[in-house]
Amino acid sequence: MRVDDLLRGLLFRTFRMGTVQFEFLEGLLAVCITGAAYLLRTPFETGLPHWPYVLAEWYLAAAAAALVQRLTASRKKALVTYGLLLILPVGVAEGTILRGNACVGALLFLCALLFLMQSEKSWGAWLFTIVTAVLLLWSVRYAGLLTGCVVLWQNRRLKAEQLLLLLAAGGARFFHACRAWLGAGYTLVTFHWPNVYEIVGREAVQGQRIDPLALVGLFLAGGLSVLFLYLFSMGKPEQKGLHLLRLFLFCVLFTGYVLPYMDQSYGYLPCVLAILYMMTAPGEFLTPLVLQIVAFAGYQECFNGESMMPMAVFAVLQLLVILWLGAELLRDAGMGNYIWKRKK
Repeated sequence: MRVDDLLRGLLFRTFRMGTVQFEFLEGLLAVCITGAAYLLRTPFETGLPHWPYVLAEWYLAAAAAALVQRLTASRKKALVTYGLLLILPVGVAEGTILRGNACVGALLFLCALLFLMQSEKSWGAWLFTIVTAVLLLWSVRYAGLLTGCVVLWQNRRLKAEQLLLLLAAGGARFFHACRAWLGAGYTLVTFHWPNVYEIVGREAVQGQRIDPLALVGLFLAGGLSVLFLYLFSMGKPEQKGLHLLRLFLFCVLFTGYVLPYMDQSYGYLPCVLAILYMMTAPGEFLTPLVLQIVAFAGYQECFNGESMMPMAVFAVLQLLVILWLGAELLRDAGMGNYIWKRKK
C-alpha cells in the first residue's frame, strides 16, 4: 500500500475509547485547540497560570463536550464546545490573570448535571445533590442554583430529603454571607459584576451600620425567587436537557442580578452554561454572545478601573437576557395555555 493511501486511511480512521468514538482528524484538531489554549494563557506578566486551574479548565471543557454529546448526539458540536470553552476570553481572564477558582465551581456543577442526566435512578440524583450542596456551602455566588433545585423538586426530579440537604447547605452559606455583607462595611464600588446596582446607583450610604442597598437586594432576591417558583409550579415542562440548562442559567443570572457584592467572577458559570445552551439550541446564539460581552466588561473594569462603556449599559443588556430566558421558561411550563384556560 502506498504512503498516500496510508495517510488517507489514517485521516478518516475511527477510534474508540470506551463509549467515546472519534476520528483521527477530530482528535488532531482537539490537540491543536488544547495547545493554542495553553499558549493563550502564557504571555502575561503575571507568569504561568496555576496548574490546578489549567487542569480544571481542561476538564471543564471535556465535561461540557461530553454533556453536549449526550444531549445532541453530535461529535461536531461536542468538539466546538470543547474549543469554545478553552479559548473563552472570560476563562483566560479568570484563570490566568486573576488566577481565580471559578473554573473549579463550574466544573463541579457540570459534573453534577452529568450525574443527573446519566441515570434516571436515585444514585444520579443523589450525586447531583451532594455536589451541588458542596457548591452552595463553598461560595454564595452559587446561591441561584438553589432556586433551580426547588423547581426540580416540584417536578419530582429530586426527593424531599435531597431538597432539605440543599436548603440546609445553601441557607447556612447565605446566612453567613448576609452577616458579612451587613456588618463588614463593604461598598458596592469595589465589585465589578454589572447588575441592577449599576442602574439604580451603587454608592453605599456612609455612617450607617447596614447598607440599605444590600438589604433591599436581599429582599428582592428572596421575593423574586418565591414569585418565580410560584409561576413555574403552575405547569409541568418536559424534563429535557435544554430545559435544565435554561432553568439553571436563568436562576443563576437573576439571583446575581439583585444580590449585592457580587464580583466579576460571578459571570464565569453563566458564560459556561450559555455556551452549552447555545450548542443545544443553535437558534439562541445571541444569548451567550451578550453574556460574554457583559461578563468580560466586568473583568475589564476590574483590570483597568473602567469598562469600554458605562456599566449600566451592560446591566440593561443582562436584564434583557434574563427577561428572554424567563419568557422561554414560562412558555415551557405552558403558562400561555394556563392563562387562556383561566380567562375562559
